[in-house]
Amino acid sequence: MMKNATRVSLILAVCMMVPAFVSADSMTFRVPNDGKSRATFVSDAPLETMVGKSSKVTGELTVDPADITKTKGSFKVPVVSLRTDNDLRDEHLQGDGWLDAKKNPNIHFEITEVLPGKKGSKELKQNKDTKVQVKGKFTAHGITKPVTAKGTAKWSGDSLRIKADFTVKLEDHEISVPSIVRLKVANEIAVSVDLRAVAK
Repeated sequence: MMKNATRVSLILAVCMMVPAFVSADSMTFRVPNDGKSRATFVSDAPLETMVGKSSKVTGELTVDPADITKTKGSFKVPVVSLRTDNDLRDEHLQGDGWLDAKKNPNIHFEITEVLPGKKGSKELKQNKDTKVQVKGKFTAHGITKPVTAKGTAKWSGDSLRIKADFTVKLEDHEISVPSIVRLKVANEIAVSVDLRAVAK
């Protein structure tokens, strides 16, 4: 009788512990094409500062709130969705002399590693910003290069918001700037993303 009671107690204890383990499991989040996420790029050249934006960012990532280093995911931005408030410039940007949207329809970012930021934590805490460093593969114009972004992640139940910044060089992606506009287009481009993801 005593053995049976002990066995039942152990089973109950294990059952009570299960939710704790489940809550720490990985969660899959989706960045929907709802216009709430945004990618921005800035070219700060001697004669002109150009700002481009897209609100057509989509993607998916898997996150373990107890350990962000296990994070995996990828995102994409359609080249034709980039806007600089100048229709002619947008046409050139998407053309075969620049990003070549017909051959390379998307700009792509794949996460390869996530690390806690300076004085950051491996754990995501509800409704608090967590500093992160994200390493990944950035593909533009069909050329993939490694990049490192710094930012924050904020987990709130079924939603996740990620803000990050990094830089890319046009020459690294075999995008040559014509001499006539070299003072208006910088080789180094500052990229920032503001992603709003929801649990699947």
